[in-house]
Amino acid sequence: MKRYHRRHYFGGAAVILLILQVLTGTFLTMFYEPDLTHAYASVRYLYNELFTGGWIRDIHRWLALFIILAILVHFVRSVLRKDFLRPRKRISWLTGMLMIVPIFSILVTGFTLPWEWKAYWFMEMVPNLVGELPIVGGYLKDGLTSLFTLNRAFVVHIFILPIAVLILIDIHVLSTLRKRRGGIPGYILRHGFITIPIALAVVFLALNYQMPTQDPDIMPLPLEGRFVPMPEWYALALYVPFRYFDGPIAVALGLYLPLGLFIVVTIAPFFLKRKPLSERKPARFRLPPAARPFAAFAAVVGVLGVLLVPLYAVSYTSPTLGCNSCHNINMGLRMGIPPAEFRDRAKLPLLDDNQWMVDHWFEPQRTW
Repeated sequence: MKRYHRRHYFGGAAVILLILQVLTGTFLTMFYEPDLTHAYASVRYLYNELFTGGWIRDIHRWLALFIILAILVHFVRSVLRKDFLRPRKRISWLTGMLMIVPIFSILVTGFTLPWEWKAYWFMEMVPNLVGELPIVGGYLKDGLTSLFTLNRAFVVHIFILPIAVLILIDIHVLSTLRKRRGGIPGYILRHGFITIPIALAVVFLALNYQMPTQDPDIMPLPLEGRFVPMPEWYALALYVPFRYFDGPIAVALGLYLPLGLFIVVTIAPFFLKRKPLSERKPARFRLPPAARPFAAFAAVVGVLGVLLVPLYAVSYTSPTLGCNSCHNINMGLRMGIPPAEFRDRAKLPLLDDNQWMVDHWFEPQRTW
């Protein structure tokens, strides 16, 4: 059987994790009701009455964290290997970068579906950030706010976005695998085996850090979830600038800078060219072959540290699990039922205040 190559560990792992995500998501769709008045009740049913249902839901959540992380490691390795300079790799690079958009969108739509208070709050925050775009921002904000229903979010989450991912991943890697010995089944078999350590980490987190959806029997503390890496962190990083800056600076750091970097990195291979072998200068120093894997590992870890340490530094104070401490079914219609101000910014103008929205997310004990 063809051996697995260590360079593609995380790319293959991301594919396997996506397959597991589809399987667990398919199970959850059989019990979820995409309705504003019944969605949260259906999620509570998973935890309180259906055997292993809550466990599978938590696996589904934690898989999202590791999918993005595996993609990030795969991206860093590709950059360090200068894959984007190879003409035959340009389409793979383009589809890989474009794939980030629907995968990230699946992550965001998935936050809203449980329809507990955290999900509702995130639904109000997303249009605010998009609304900061010039010219089209206002139209997009009004569109996202007025068109939002759990039915539509559910269809986008389980159907439209996964189809986009499947098309891009087919162009990115599957079309090539079909031409090789063993094809796609062989690829899945090899990478499925070596993805077991990540799968075990997902199971461990699902068992030890469950979503607090057992209220009123089990209720979290207000600040629960701090210091625990959550899938939400990837999206929250875009909102953090609004905690520390006002106006244009916050918008530039939270929207324009990430969007600009994404566009530049995506199209860079079509403007950069690799020098022919005849024009390249010989390397002054080459590592011994035995040391190269360790050097590559150190380089990847170093770059990941530069990317992930700031993410942790700005997100670790988020009490991602604590919303149910105040917003729970004991408070009447405050959990699982839309509030009176739902999608109505005239009744509650604070919903248009990005800074206040973000402050309440990170410091609900001070901002309310």
